[in-house]
Order: sequence, then C-alpha cells, then structure tokens
Amino acid sequence: MNPPLSKCVIVAHGAFPSHPLPLAALRAARRVVCCDGSVEKLEAAGFAPDWIVGDLDSLSDASRARHRDRLVAVAEQETNDLAKAFRFCVEQGWHDVVIVGATGLREDHTLGNLAWLADFAQTLHALDSARAGSRVVLLTDTGIFTPALASMQFRSHAGQQVSLFSFGPGVQVYAEGLKYPLDQVPFTRWWQAALNEALGEAFKLVFEGGPLLVFQTY
Repeated sequence: MNPPLSKCVIVAHGAFPSHPLPLAALRAARRVVCCDGSVEKLEAAGFAPDWIVGDLDSLSDASRARHRDRLVAVAEQETNDLAKAFRFCVEQGWHDVVIVGATGLREDHTLGNLAWLADFAQTLHALDSARAGSRVVLLTDTGIFTPALASMQFRSHAGQQVSLFSFGPGVQVYAEGLKYPLDQVPFTRWWQAALNEALGEAFKLVFEGGPLLVFQTY
C-alpha cells in the first residue's frame, strides 16, 4: 500500500509511529501540526513542527521556549488536543489531513481519537461537499482508519484484513469484494463487521445512515 500523502499531517500525543507508511506521510507533508507535547517525540525522530496546538499542559519548558513563535494555545477543555489541532487546520483552509500518533498508549485516548474521526469527516463534508480532495484518515503502525459518511469504494489487495465499525445503531450495509458477505446486515453492535478480508484490488460498501469507520491493514 502506498502512503496517503497529505498537505497536512497532525501528530497526536500517543505512540509515535515506527511503520514506514506513516513515516513516509510525515516526510512528504507540507505542514506538520503537533498536539501539545507530541512535538518532543517528533523532534526525537528527526522531524520539525510547523505548529504546536493544544492546551500546552504537556509541553516542556524547553520546548515552549524553543517554539514560542509556533504555539497555538487553546484553553477550552470540552475537546481534546487532537480535535483542537484539527480545528486549527480547518481554520487555515487545510482540508486534506492525515493523523499519526493517535493510538498505542492510553486506551481511553485511543478510543476518543477514533471516535473523533466521524466528527472530523462531517466537518469537512459540511465545508467541502462539492470539493474533491478533502479527507481525513488516521494511520497507525498496522493500518489505516477511514471514516465513511456515505457509500464508497476502497482500494485494497487480496488478503487485506478489513474491519467495519458503526457509529450509530441500525445502519444496514451491503458489501462487495469482501470474503464474508454483508447483505443489508443491520449493525446493532460495534464488533459485528470486524475481521473481514478483501478479495481483490477493491471493495465497495453501500449503506445509508452511519457513519462507518473502516480499518484496513497495510
């Protein structure tokens, strides 16, 4: 799988990526936005931030002094630092966003970050419903999470592991190109369509309602 290259990469404060694909996305990014103290992991890996966004409570004094012209302090506590960084990107007009470092440490942070993806996708859709190129995806060291607001086709490869998660109850999904058939299966639980497998170079999901969160291994 080729890395999803983006004009903007957000580095969350989870486990810093080690897989070549999220690292390639970082190297190719035109802008790197760090969530608070993640900047220290970023610099330790040899990258430089363009902006540091968040409540700045996990930023060291040394980093605060070194990057004083790149800090964007957001004091409100109703959203987490990832949501604050995403909002900052949208305000700058950067609507093609890859997120890395959002999983791998605290499980509550991981679940919260994944749940935010649906909101991020809905925000972009409301702003850019007629504009191509707007998207948000989240890369881990094992695969890619993509929020799907409507029926869509995904590039894949034979044997790729695919899991679907529904953010709302009662979503009915029809799938083409997956090993285990889904024919208008109503989702009532998160886990109902996990651990499927792609049969070839693409698969298609048809549904109403949602959104869905789609995970594909590399």
